[in-house]
Amino acid sequence: MTLKIKKLTQIAILSALGSVMRLSLVAFPNVKPITAFFFVLVIYLGLGTALLVASLTMTLTGLLLGFSVIIFAQIVSYAMILTAGYFLFKHVRQVVLQAILAGILTMCWGFLISLFSARLFGSSIWPFWLSGLPFDVAHAVSTALFFPVLIIIFKQINKGQNNDNFR
Repeated sequence: MTLKIKKLTQIAILSALGSVMRLSLVAFPNVKPITAFFFVLVIYLGLGTALLVASLTMTLTGLLLGFSVIIFAQIVSYAMILTAGYFLFKHVRQVVLQAILAGILTMCWGFLISLFSARLFGSSIWPFWLSGLPFDVAHAVSTALFFPVLIIIFKQINKGQNNDNFR
C-alpha cells in the first residue's frame, strides 16, 4: 500500500487530533469523543483511514498513559467495531440512528475489551464485564452524544474541501 504525502499528512494530523481528544478528558473515565471521532472518520474518510488513525491514536496515547498489551486489545476491538460500523452506516443514513448505532457498537467495544482483560487477568468474563458496565455505558452515551456534533463539524469541513479529501 503506497500512501501519498497528502494522505500521510492527513493521517498524522487526525492521529494527533485524536490523541488530544482522548487526553483532554482523561479525568473523566470513558467520557471521550474519540470513539465517535473514529466512527465519523469511517463515514467521511473510509475504513482504512479510520483504522490507521485509531491504531496510531491508541499507540500514541498508550505511550503517554501507560503502554501494555491492552493497547493491542483496544486496536483489535476498534478494528472490529469500526468494520461493523462501516457496513452498517451504509444502510443507516439518519444521524440520530447512526448515533444510536455508534453507542451500541461502543457497548460492544466495552464487552470485547472486558473479554480480553478477563482472559489476561484469569478472571471470569461476566463479573469482569458487569463491574465495568457503568464505564461502558458512560462511554456509549458519550459516543452517541459526541457523534452528531462531530458529524456537523465534518460536514462543514467537507463543504470547504475538494471532493478528493473526503468521501
